[in-house]
Amino acid sequence: MFNPFLEITEMTDDQLLDKINEVANKVSSARRANMAYNMVYQLEIMYHQLNSAYQERLTSKNTNTDTTVLNIGTIEGEESLPSEES
Repeated sequence: MFNPFLEITEMTDDQLLDKINEVANKVSSARRANMAYNMVYQLEIMYHQLNSAYQERLTSKNTNTDTTVLNIGTIEGEESLPSEES
């Protein structure tokens, strides 16, 4: 995501959440003030970009990178499969 007005990579999670709330307040204020549609639309795009960046951060932090395979047991009849005999 590229936005020339935001440097999201250097923001902490809390700073990013604060920015999301700030932009959300600006969007609602702009709507109440009957601001031009193009301006409201640009603010909404920024809001969605911030939300997407935050969701990506959460996803990357909560992704389990452990690829260990645990063998818990066998299924009845699995021992006689031809692919495992060789």
